[in-house]
Amino acid sequence: MHEDLDARVIRTNRGDKIVNLNRALRFALLASTAVTCTPLLAQEATDAQQPADASVAEGEIIVTARRREETSIAAPIALTAIGGEELQRRNINTVDMLARAVPTLITSEATSSPQGGIVAIRGLSGVDANPFGDQAVSFNIDGVPVARSSVRRLGQMDLAQIEVLKGPQALFFGKNSPGGIISIRTADPTASLSAGLNAGYEVKADEVRLEGFVAGPISDTLGFRVAGYYSKMKGFVRNVAPTGGANVLVPFDRRVPNGEEYAIRGTLKWEPSDRFDARLKISYNDSDGSGSTDNLQFLNCPLGRPQGTPAAFATPEDCRADGRVTSTDNIGPNFAIADPRFGTETFLKSDQILGGLEMNYQLNDVLTLSSITGYYKASNSYVGNFIANFQENGIPQTFLPAFAALSIREMTQELRLTSDFDGPVNFMFGGLYQDSHATNQAVVYRNANAPIFSANYDYTQEGEAYSIFGQVMVELLPTLELSGGARYSNESKELTVFRSAIAASRNTLVDVDAPRNARFNNLSPEATLTFRPNDNLTIYGSYKEGFLSGGFNATQPTLNPVLNGNGRYTSLVDLRYDQQLITGFEGGIKSAFLNGDLRTNLAVYSYETTGLQVAVLVGLNQELRNAGAVRTKGVEFDFTYRTPLDGLSLRGAVAYQDGKYTDYQATCYRGLPTPACRVQVNRFTGQAGLLQDLSGTQLVRAPDWSGNLGFDYISPEFSGLKVGLQGAFTFSDSFFTDVVSAPGGRQKSYELFDAGIRLMDADERWEIGLMGRNLGNTYYFTRSADNPLSGGAPGGASTLLGDTVGVPNRGREIWVNAIVRFGN
Repeated sequence: MHEDLDARVIRTNRGDKIVNLNRALRFALLASTAVTCTPLLAQEATDAQQPADASVAEGEIIVTARRREETSIAAPIALTAIGGEELQRRNINTVDMLARAVPTLITSEATSSPQGGIVAIRGLSGVDANPFGDQAVSFNIDGVPVARSSVRRLGQMDLAQIEVLKGPQALFFGKNSPGGIISIRTADPTASLSAGLNAGYEVKADEVRLEGFVAGPISDTLGFRVAGYYSKMKGFVRNVAPTGGANVLVPFDRRVPNGEEYAIRGTLKWEPSDRFDARLKISYNDSDGSGSTDNLQFLNCPLGRPQGTPAAFATPEDCRADGRVTSTDNIGPNFAIADPRFGTETFLKSDQILGGLEMNYQLNDVLTLSSITGYYKASNSYVGNFIANFQENGIPQTFLPAFAALSIREMTQELRLTSDFDGPVNFMFGGLYQDSHATNQAVVYRNANAPIFSANYDYTQEGEAYSIFGQVMVELLPTLELSGGARYSNESKELTVFRSAIAASRNTLVDVDAPRNARFNNLSPEATLTFRPNDNLTIYGSYKEGFLSGGFNATQPTLNPVLNGNGRYTSLVDLRYDQQLITGFEGGIKSAFLNGDLRTNLAVYSYETTGLQVAVLVGLNQELRNAGAVRTKGVEFDFTYRTPLDGLSLRGAVAYQDGKYTDYQATCYRGLPTPACRVQVNRFTGQAGLLQDLSGTQLVRAPDWSGNLGFDYISPEFSGLKVGLQGAFTFSDSFFTDVVSAPGGRQKSYELFDAGIRLMDADERWEIGLMGRNLGNTYYFTRSADNPLSGGAPGGASTLLGDTVGVPNRGREIWVNAIVRFGN
């Protein structure tokens, strides 16, 4: 149902406004943090190292999915947890590689936003096209919540564990995450001096990757760890654009993507007593590489060649996803004359800082007060060419470069009080406060020979959010637990700067009159009934809700070019979009058989999402809009098995999901004629537009079936050596990769094969290995769009589809690795 935005500012969901709660919560957080630190002065130092829990079975992983340490089999939530040793053994060092291990997790690099790409779980993802938008799948790195996909680069070295929590996560992590959480825990200091170095070389891309750490005690109560990472790559795709010709802009680089990246993380852990501990982690990442569009490929061409190619021109473009590209990184000298921020070559640069301070103080034997202070800052900029071409031929094969710069600063403070009573009732209560600041500027032109102005704008957004949350767990019977809780969230956003230029004065930014304030309220309850007849079986059922706040489209505005009485331009559209809500049920069975050698997990779920936030192409620009309603339901199963053959373990996972739009009127793709594409009133927003009705069709990035199967084998010792073998198979059904369901944007089903061999000494102090990824050299894509200006105008008589472009995955990889470890 549509409601007037000005009348309600932005719709609130559940609950009356709590008077002065913002001020009170902030005060409570600051005061309680001070209380947490005060008793430290009186504490005497004790041994900082705590013994491991001897009751944990071999092969079991301790998780913190409910902010309590418990075994993965005891946690009543659908999750995939991978420990540090397995991450290193399987060479999972990026979130993109993690996606191969977790069915329904799909990732994609960005081409149209400095945010960093798409991350989707069970078909739900955020929209990277809007720089200010939060992600539906957020990250939690060492307790610090960040709803930006760019932060994933900070969590890809020296890892202790990764937990992928599926479905809405309202209670325990950050503000709210309707799609899920990727929780990353990096390694901590060690009890004695230790160090390690991992060096790798990938043959096809000429990529060098170095990762190392040194850790140990500074004193009996204070430990340290310093980890670093460096990577340099020449590129795994060949640019085959012509070396000359009329209006051809010859590429500077013939191998893409290329670049250099480094990161460093420092950790201090202080345990002055058995009642208090503190952990400080600070990470920095710097990346400087080729433009995000340098591997923008034609994936499908209805005419067999890119539209606009001169008839007599023998184009090298093959219009399929592979290891060849024709999109040039050379945009020519003329755009820089129009605006010096363009330069002449595409690029992508980013630097990020993430800091977290976690403090835990045991008030007594049954109550623990925890504080997590987080700081995140990211500065990302790029120049990209968003029509995948090398020759200026005018529309549709005209150059369309854009410069964009995004800066984000977020500060968070979370406080939790957790009980550990021997009785039947336990609880956790807490609060979260976040202060954010973001700026985004962009300039867009087209035509490399005679640049034509398209956009020049500048936004600044100030944000403030707080939430209070709580959960009570009641042991109804020794084997039956009922838990219930909720999170109340209040978030406000304000555009303090909104300026734009017009073609007549393209370099003069003028203030724009438009609604500049938005506020969102939400109450997300959750309840779970858990049955644990023994340590080897958990059966649970949950009701969950979640939300993703709305905000502002920080993209190209639509203006009245005549100055109003205030000397400003007037926006012709409301830049605000509404929040996204999710509600539904989930249940599962977790079990262990054969003395714990076989572990299985089965989960079923069904959720309804309203106000789905999607990115749509309006003219030459991406906008974030609320699309209507979505239903997602499915079944997931995974297992691990330590076989009777010593050293051999098997693993597998399979997922079926049925994700459909239940009420979705999308913008029309190029070449969709009337009456399928016609002017109609959007049932969700109440606004009229040129739309198609996709109700009842498949949700984007939601394949019906996906899964994986793998094995690991370590031989018995011989001559002081051991050999390790591993293999993996990943598959996915076909799925749409854009939100308008264009025929050319459907990715076919695919399979991937990995294999590796390692040689190591008996104590595994060193090892050398050979790893092959995607041995079949299969190319696929998870995000695509119509090439702007190609194809027939939607809603007309033409049925000529637009050319489909996107960035495919990486092809075959052959890695040579060497690892050496020192100390305990």
